[in-house]
Amino acid sequence: MSTEAERLVLHKCRNCNRTDRRGWNPSELPKCTHCESTMDPLEIRYKCLRCGALTWNEAGSAGHSCRKCGYRIFVKPRKEGRHKTLKAE
Repeated sequence: MSTEAERLVLHKCRNCNRTDRRGWNPSELPKCTHCESTMDPLEIRYKCLRCGALTWNEAGSAGHSCRKCGYRIFVKPRKEGRHKTLKAE
């Protein structure tokens, strides 16, 4: 099975709307080979709240279940060591 860094994700150009499968790199977005514009990913990485498994879903899709445990609530994974602080008012 491939690692997360080797996964090819469908990207769409912001300028000319061409699509291409590129390797996943969370720190920098790829450039279009046609117009050199930035490309946005069309697949989004989600994390299961129950078992913690990562899954990829197409943007705009709904109603997916975790392949490991069947749970239906997903969140976008945060970077390691970060947490959200809320004010108690």
